[in-house]
Amino acid sequence: MEKDLRYSMLLQIYGKLLTEKQQEVVGLYYDYDLSLAEISENLGISRQAVLDSLRNACDSLRNYEEKLNILAKNQYLSAEIEKIRILTAEKNFEQIDKVLTEILENL
Repeated sequence: MEKDLRYSMLLQIYGKLLTEKQQEVVGLYYDYDLSLAEISENLGISRQAVLDSLRNACDSLRNYEEKLNILAKNQYLSAEIEKIRILTAEKNFEQIDKVLTEILENL
């Protein structure tokens, strides 16, 4: 299974919606970079059970993000805040107003 570190971010946002075991498996896999075999050994479950739990949890995280878009909104807002920071340093207040108006329209 190829590691997509986006799941680590999704776990931070939606983790409480998963079972405790799923939270643990996803955290160990993505945050601590443990292999399936290492997780299996640490939790005392089969490698297949780890893989099943990981797949189910990642499916759930993906579904939550598709419905709620919290990560996408956070990334959008972070990029817009960075634009405002740069424009503020440049004292480009007219452009700041445009960016803020765009943000409000998009929310």
